[in-house]
Amino acid sequence: MIIFESAKFTLHSDQLIFAVLSIFTALVLIYLSRNLLKRKSLRKIFGPRHLKTMMNFSFVLFAFFGIYGAFESLGLNFGNFLNKTILSTPKVKIFVYHIVVLYVIIVGTKILIYITEASVNRRVHNNALEKGKAKNIYQILKYFIYTIAIAFFVESLGFNITILIASLSALLIGLGLGIQNIFNDMVSGFIILFDRSVKIGDIVEIDGSLIGEVTKINLRTSQIITRDDVEVIIPNSKFTSENVTNWTHNSIRTRFNIQIGVAYGSDVRLVEKLLIDAAKENDLVCTEPEPTVHFIDFGDSALIFKLLFYSENNFRIEKLKSDLRFSIDKRFRENDIKIPFPQRELHINESRQTI
Repeated sequence: MIIFESAKFTLHSDQLIFAVLSIFTALVLIYLSRNLLKRKSLRKIFGPRHLKTMMNFSFVLFAFFGIYGAFESLGLNFGNFLNKTILSTPKVKIFVYHIVVLYVIIVGTKILIYITEASVNRRVHNNALEKGKAKNIYQILKYFIYTIAIAFFVESLGFNITILIASLSALLIGLGLGIQNIFNDMVSGFIILFDRSVKIGDIVEIDGSLIGEVTKINLRTSQIITRDDVEVIIPNSKFTSENVTNWTHNSIRTRFNIQIGVAYGSDVRLVEKLLIDAAKENDLVCTEPEPTVHFIDFGDSALIFKLLFYSENNFRIEKLKSDLRFSIDKRFRENDIKIPFPQRELHINESRQTI
């Protein structure tokens, strides 16, 4: 049955029914997707901000297909609108559907990264994956997803990605010579992420001068926070080209020491006992392996001892050492153990020569 008829357009009843069904189906799908994404379990996994992005994407996606279905049902060619030219040059033409594809790729990539992050975090929560390793895996997957997304968009513009890379090879070589340090940092970033010589959460000492905890590893640079709570951005090449001491590479438990001298004539076994008691009293000192004391040397003015102990409090070890020194000083005072200061005896031989 014909509902409306003109010189250029005729509307039949079945066309109208299918158009309404397309819009109705889209609305139902939008409603169901919103209810699904509002579930508490998903909110806990992804967070409110990420879920909002997913809701907006589902709305645009289903609304687009609903409108597309309605136009086609009414006999209107929706493809003509998508093929409208936005920008035209001798070598590149950008159509409306390129904007649609770009939007889908951008938001789809973000959602895929959200899902990847949630999956990795869930494995960490279930103790199936170590936290530092999980963050490295997430970084690698994120860069891979971005690379695939960019390749898809370039292909959608009509470029052959292989030919494009080949044509840019000379330019890339020239750039490499001019900014080789940046490329060196990027290559070093991949090396760090793959061989895991340095991980997020590690306590590192770079070239004997900078000590800090690694908080982030990016493609070109990494961030560490020092004991003064200062964020320092380090080029990744420093981790591969300079001397780096990783205090927590094999274990978070590290051995430290405090050196102290006592006066000659002191009871050395009592000194040993007091040092060990001071270490065992502190909760941040590990009980296994137990603290030990080494009698280092007979110094010029003192007997030299070294207290060796293990601790997992690597980052704030200076505070722990300070607390131990306070405790040692107190115990020495209570037991009349003297800590000498350097002394020198000067003998003057006065002789008179008679002429």
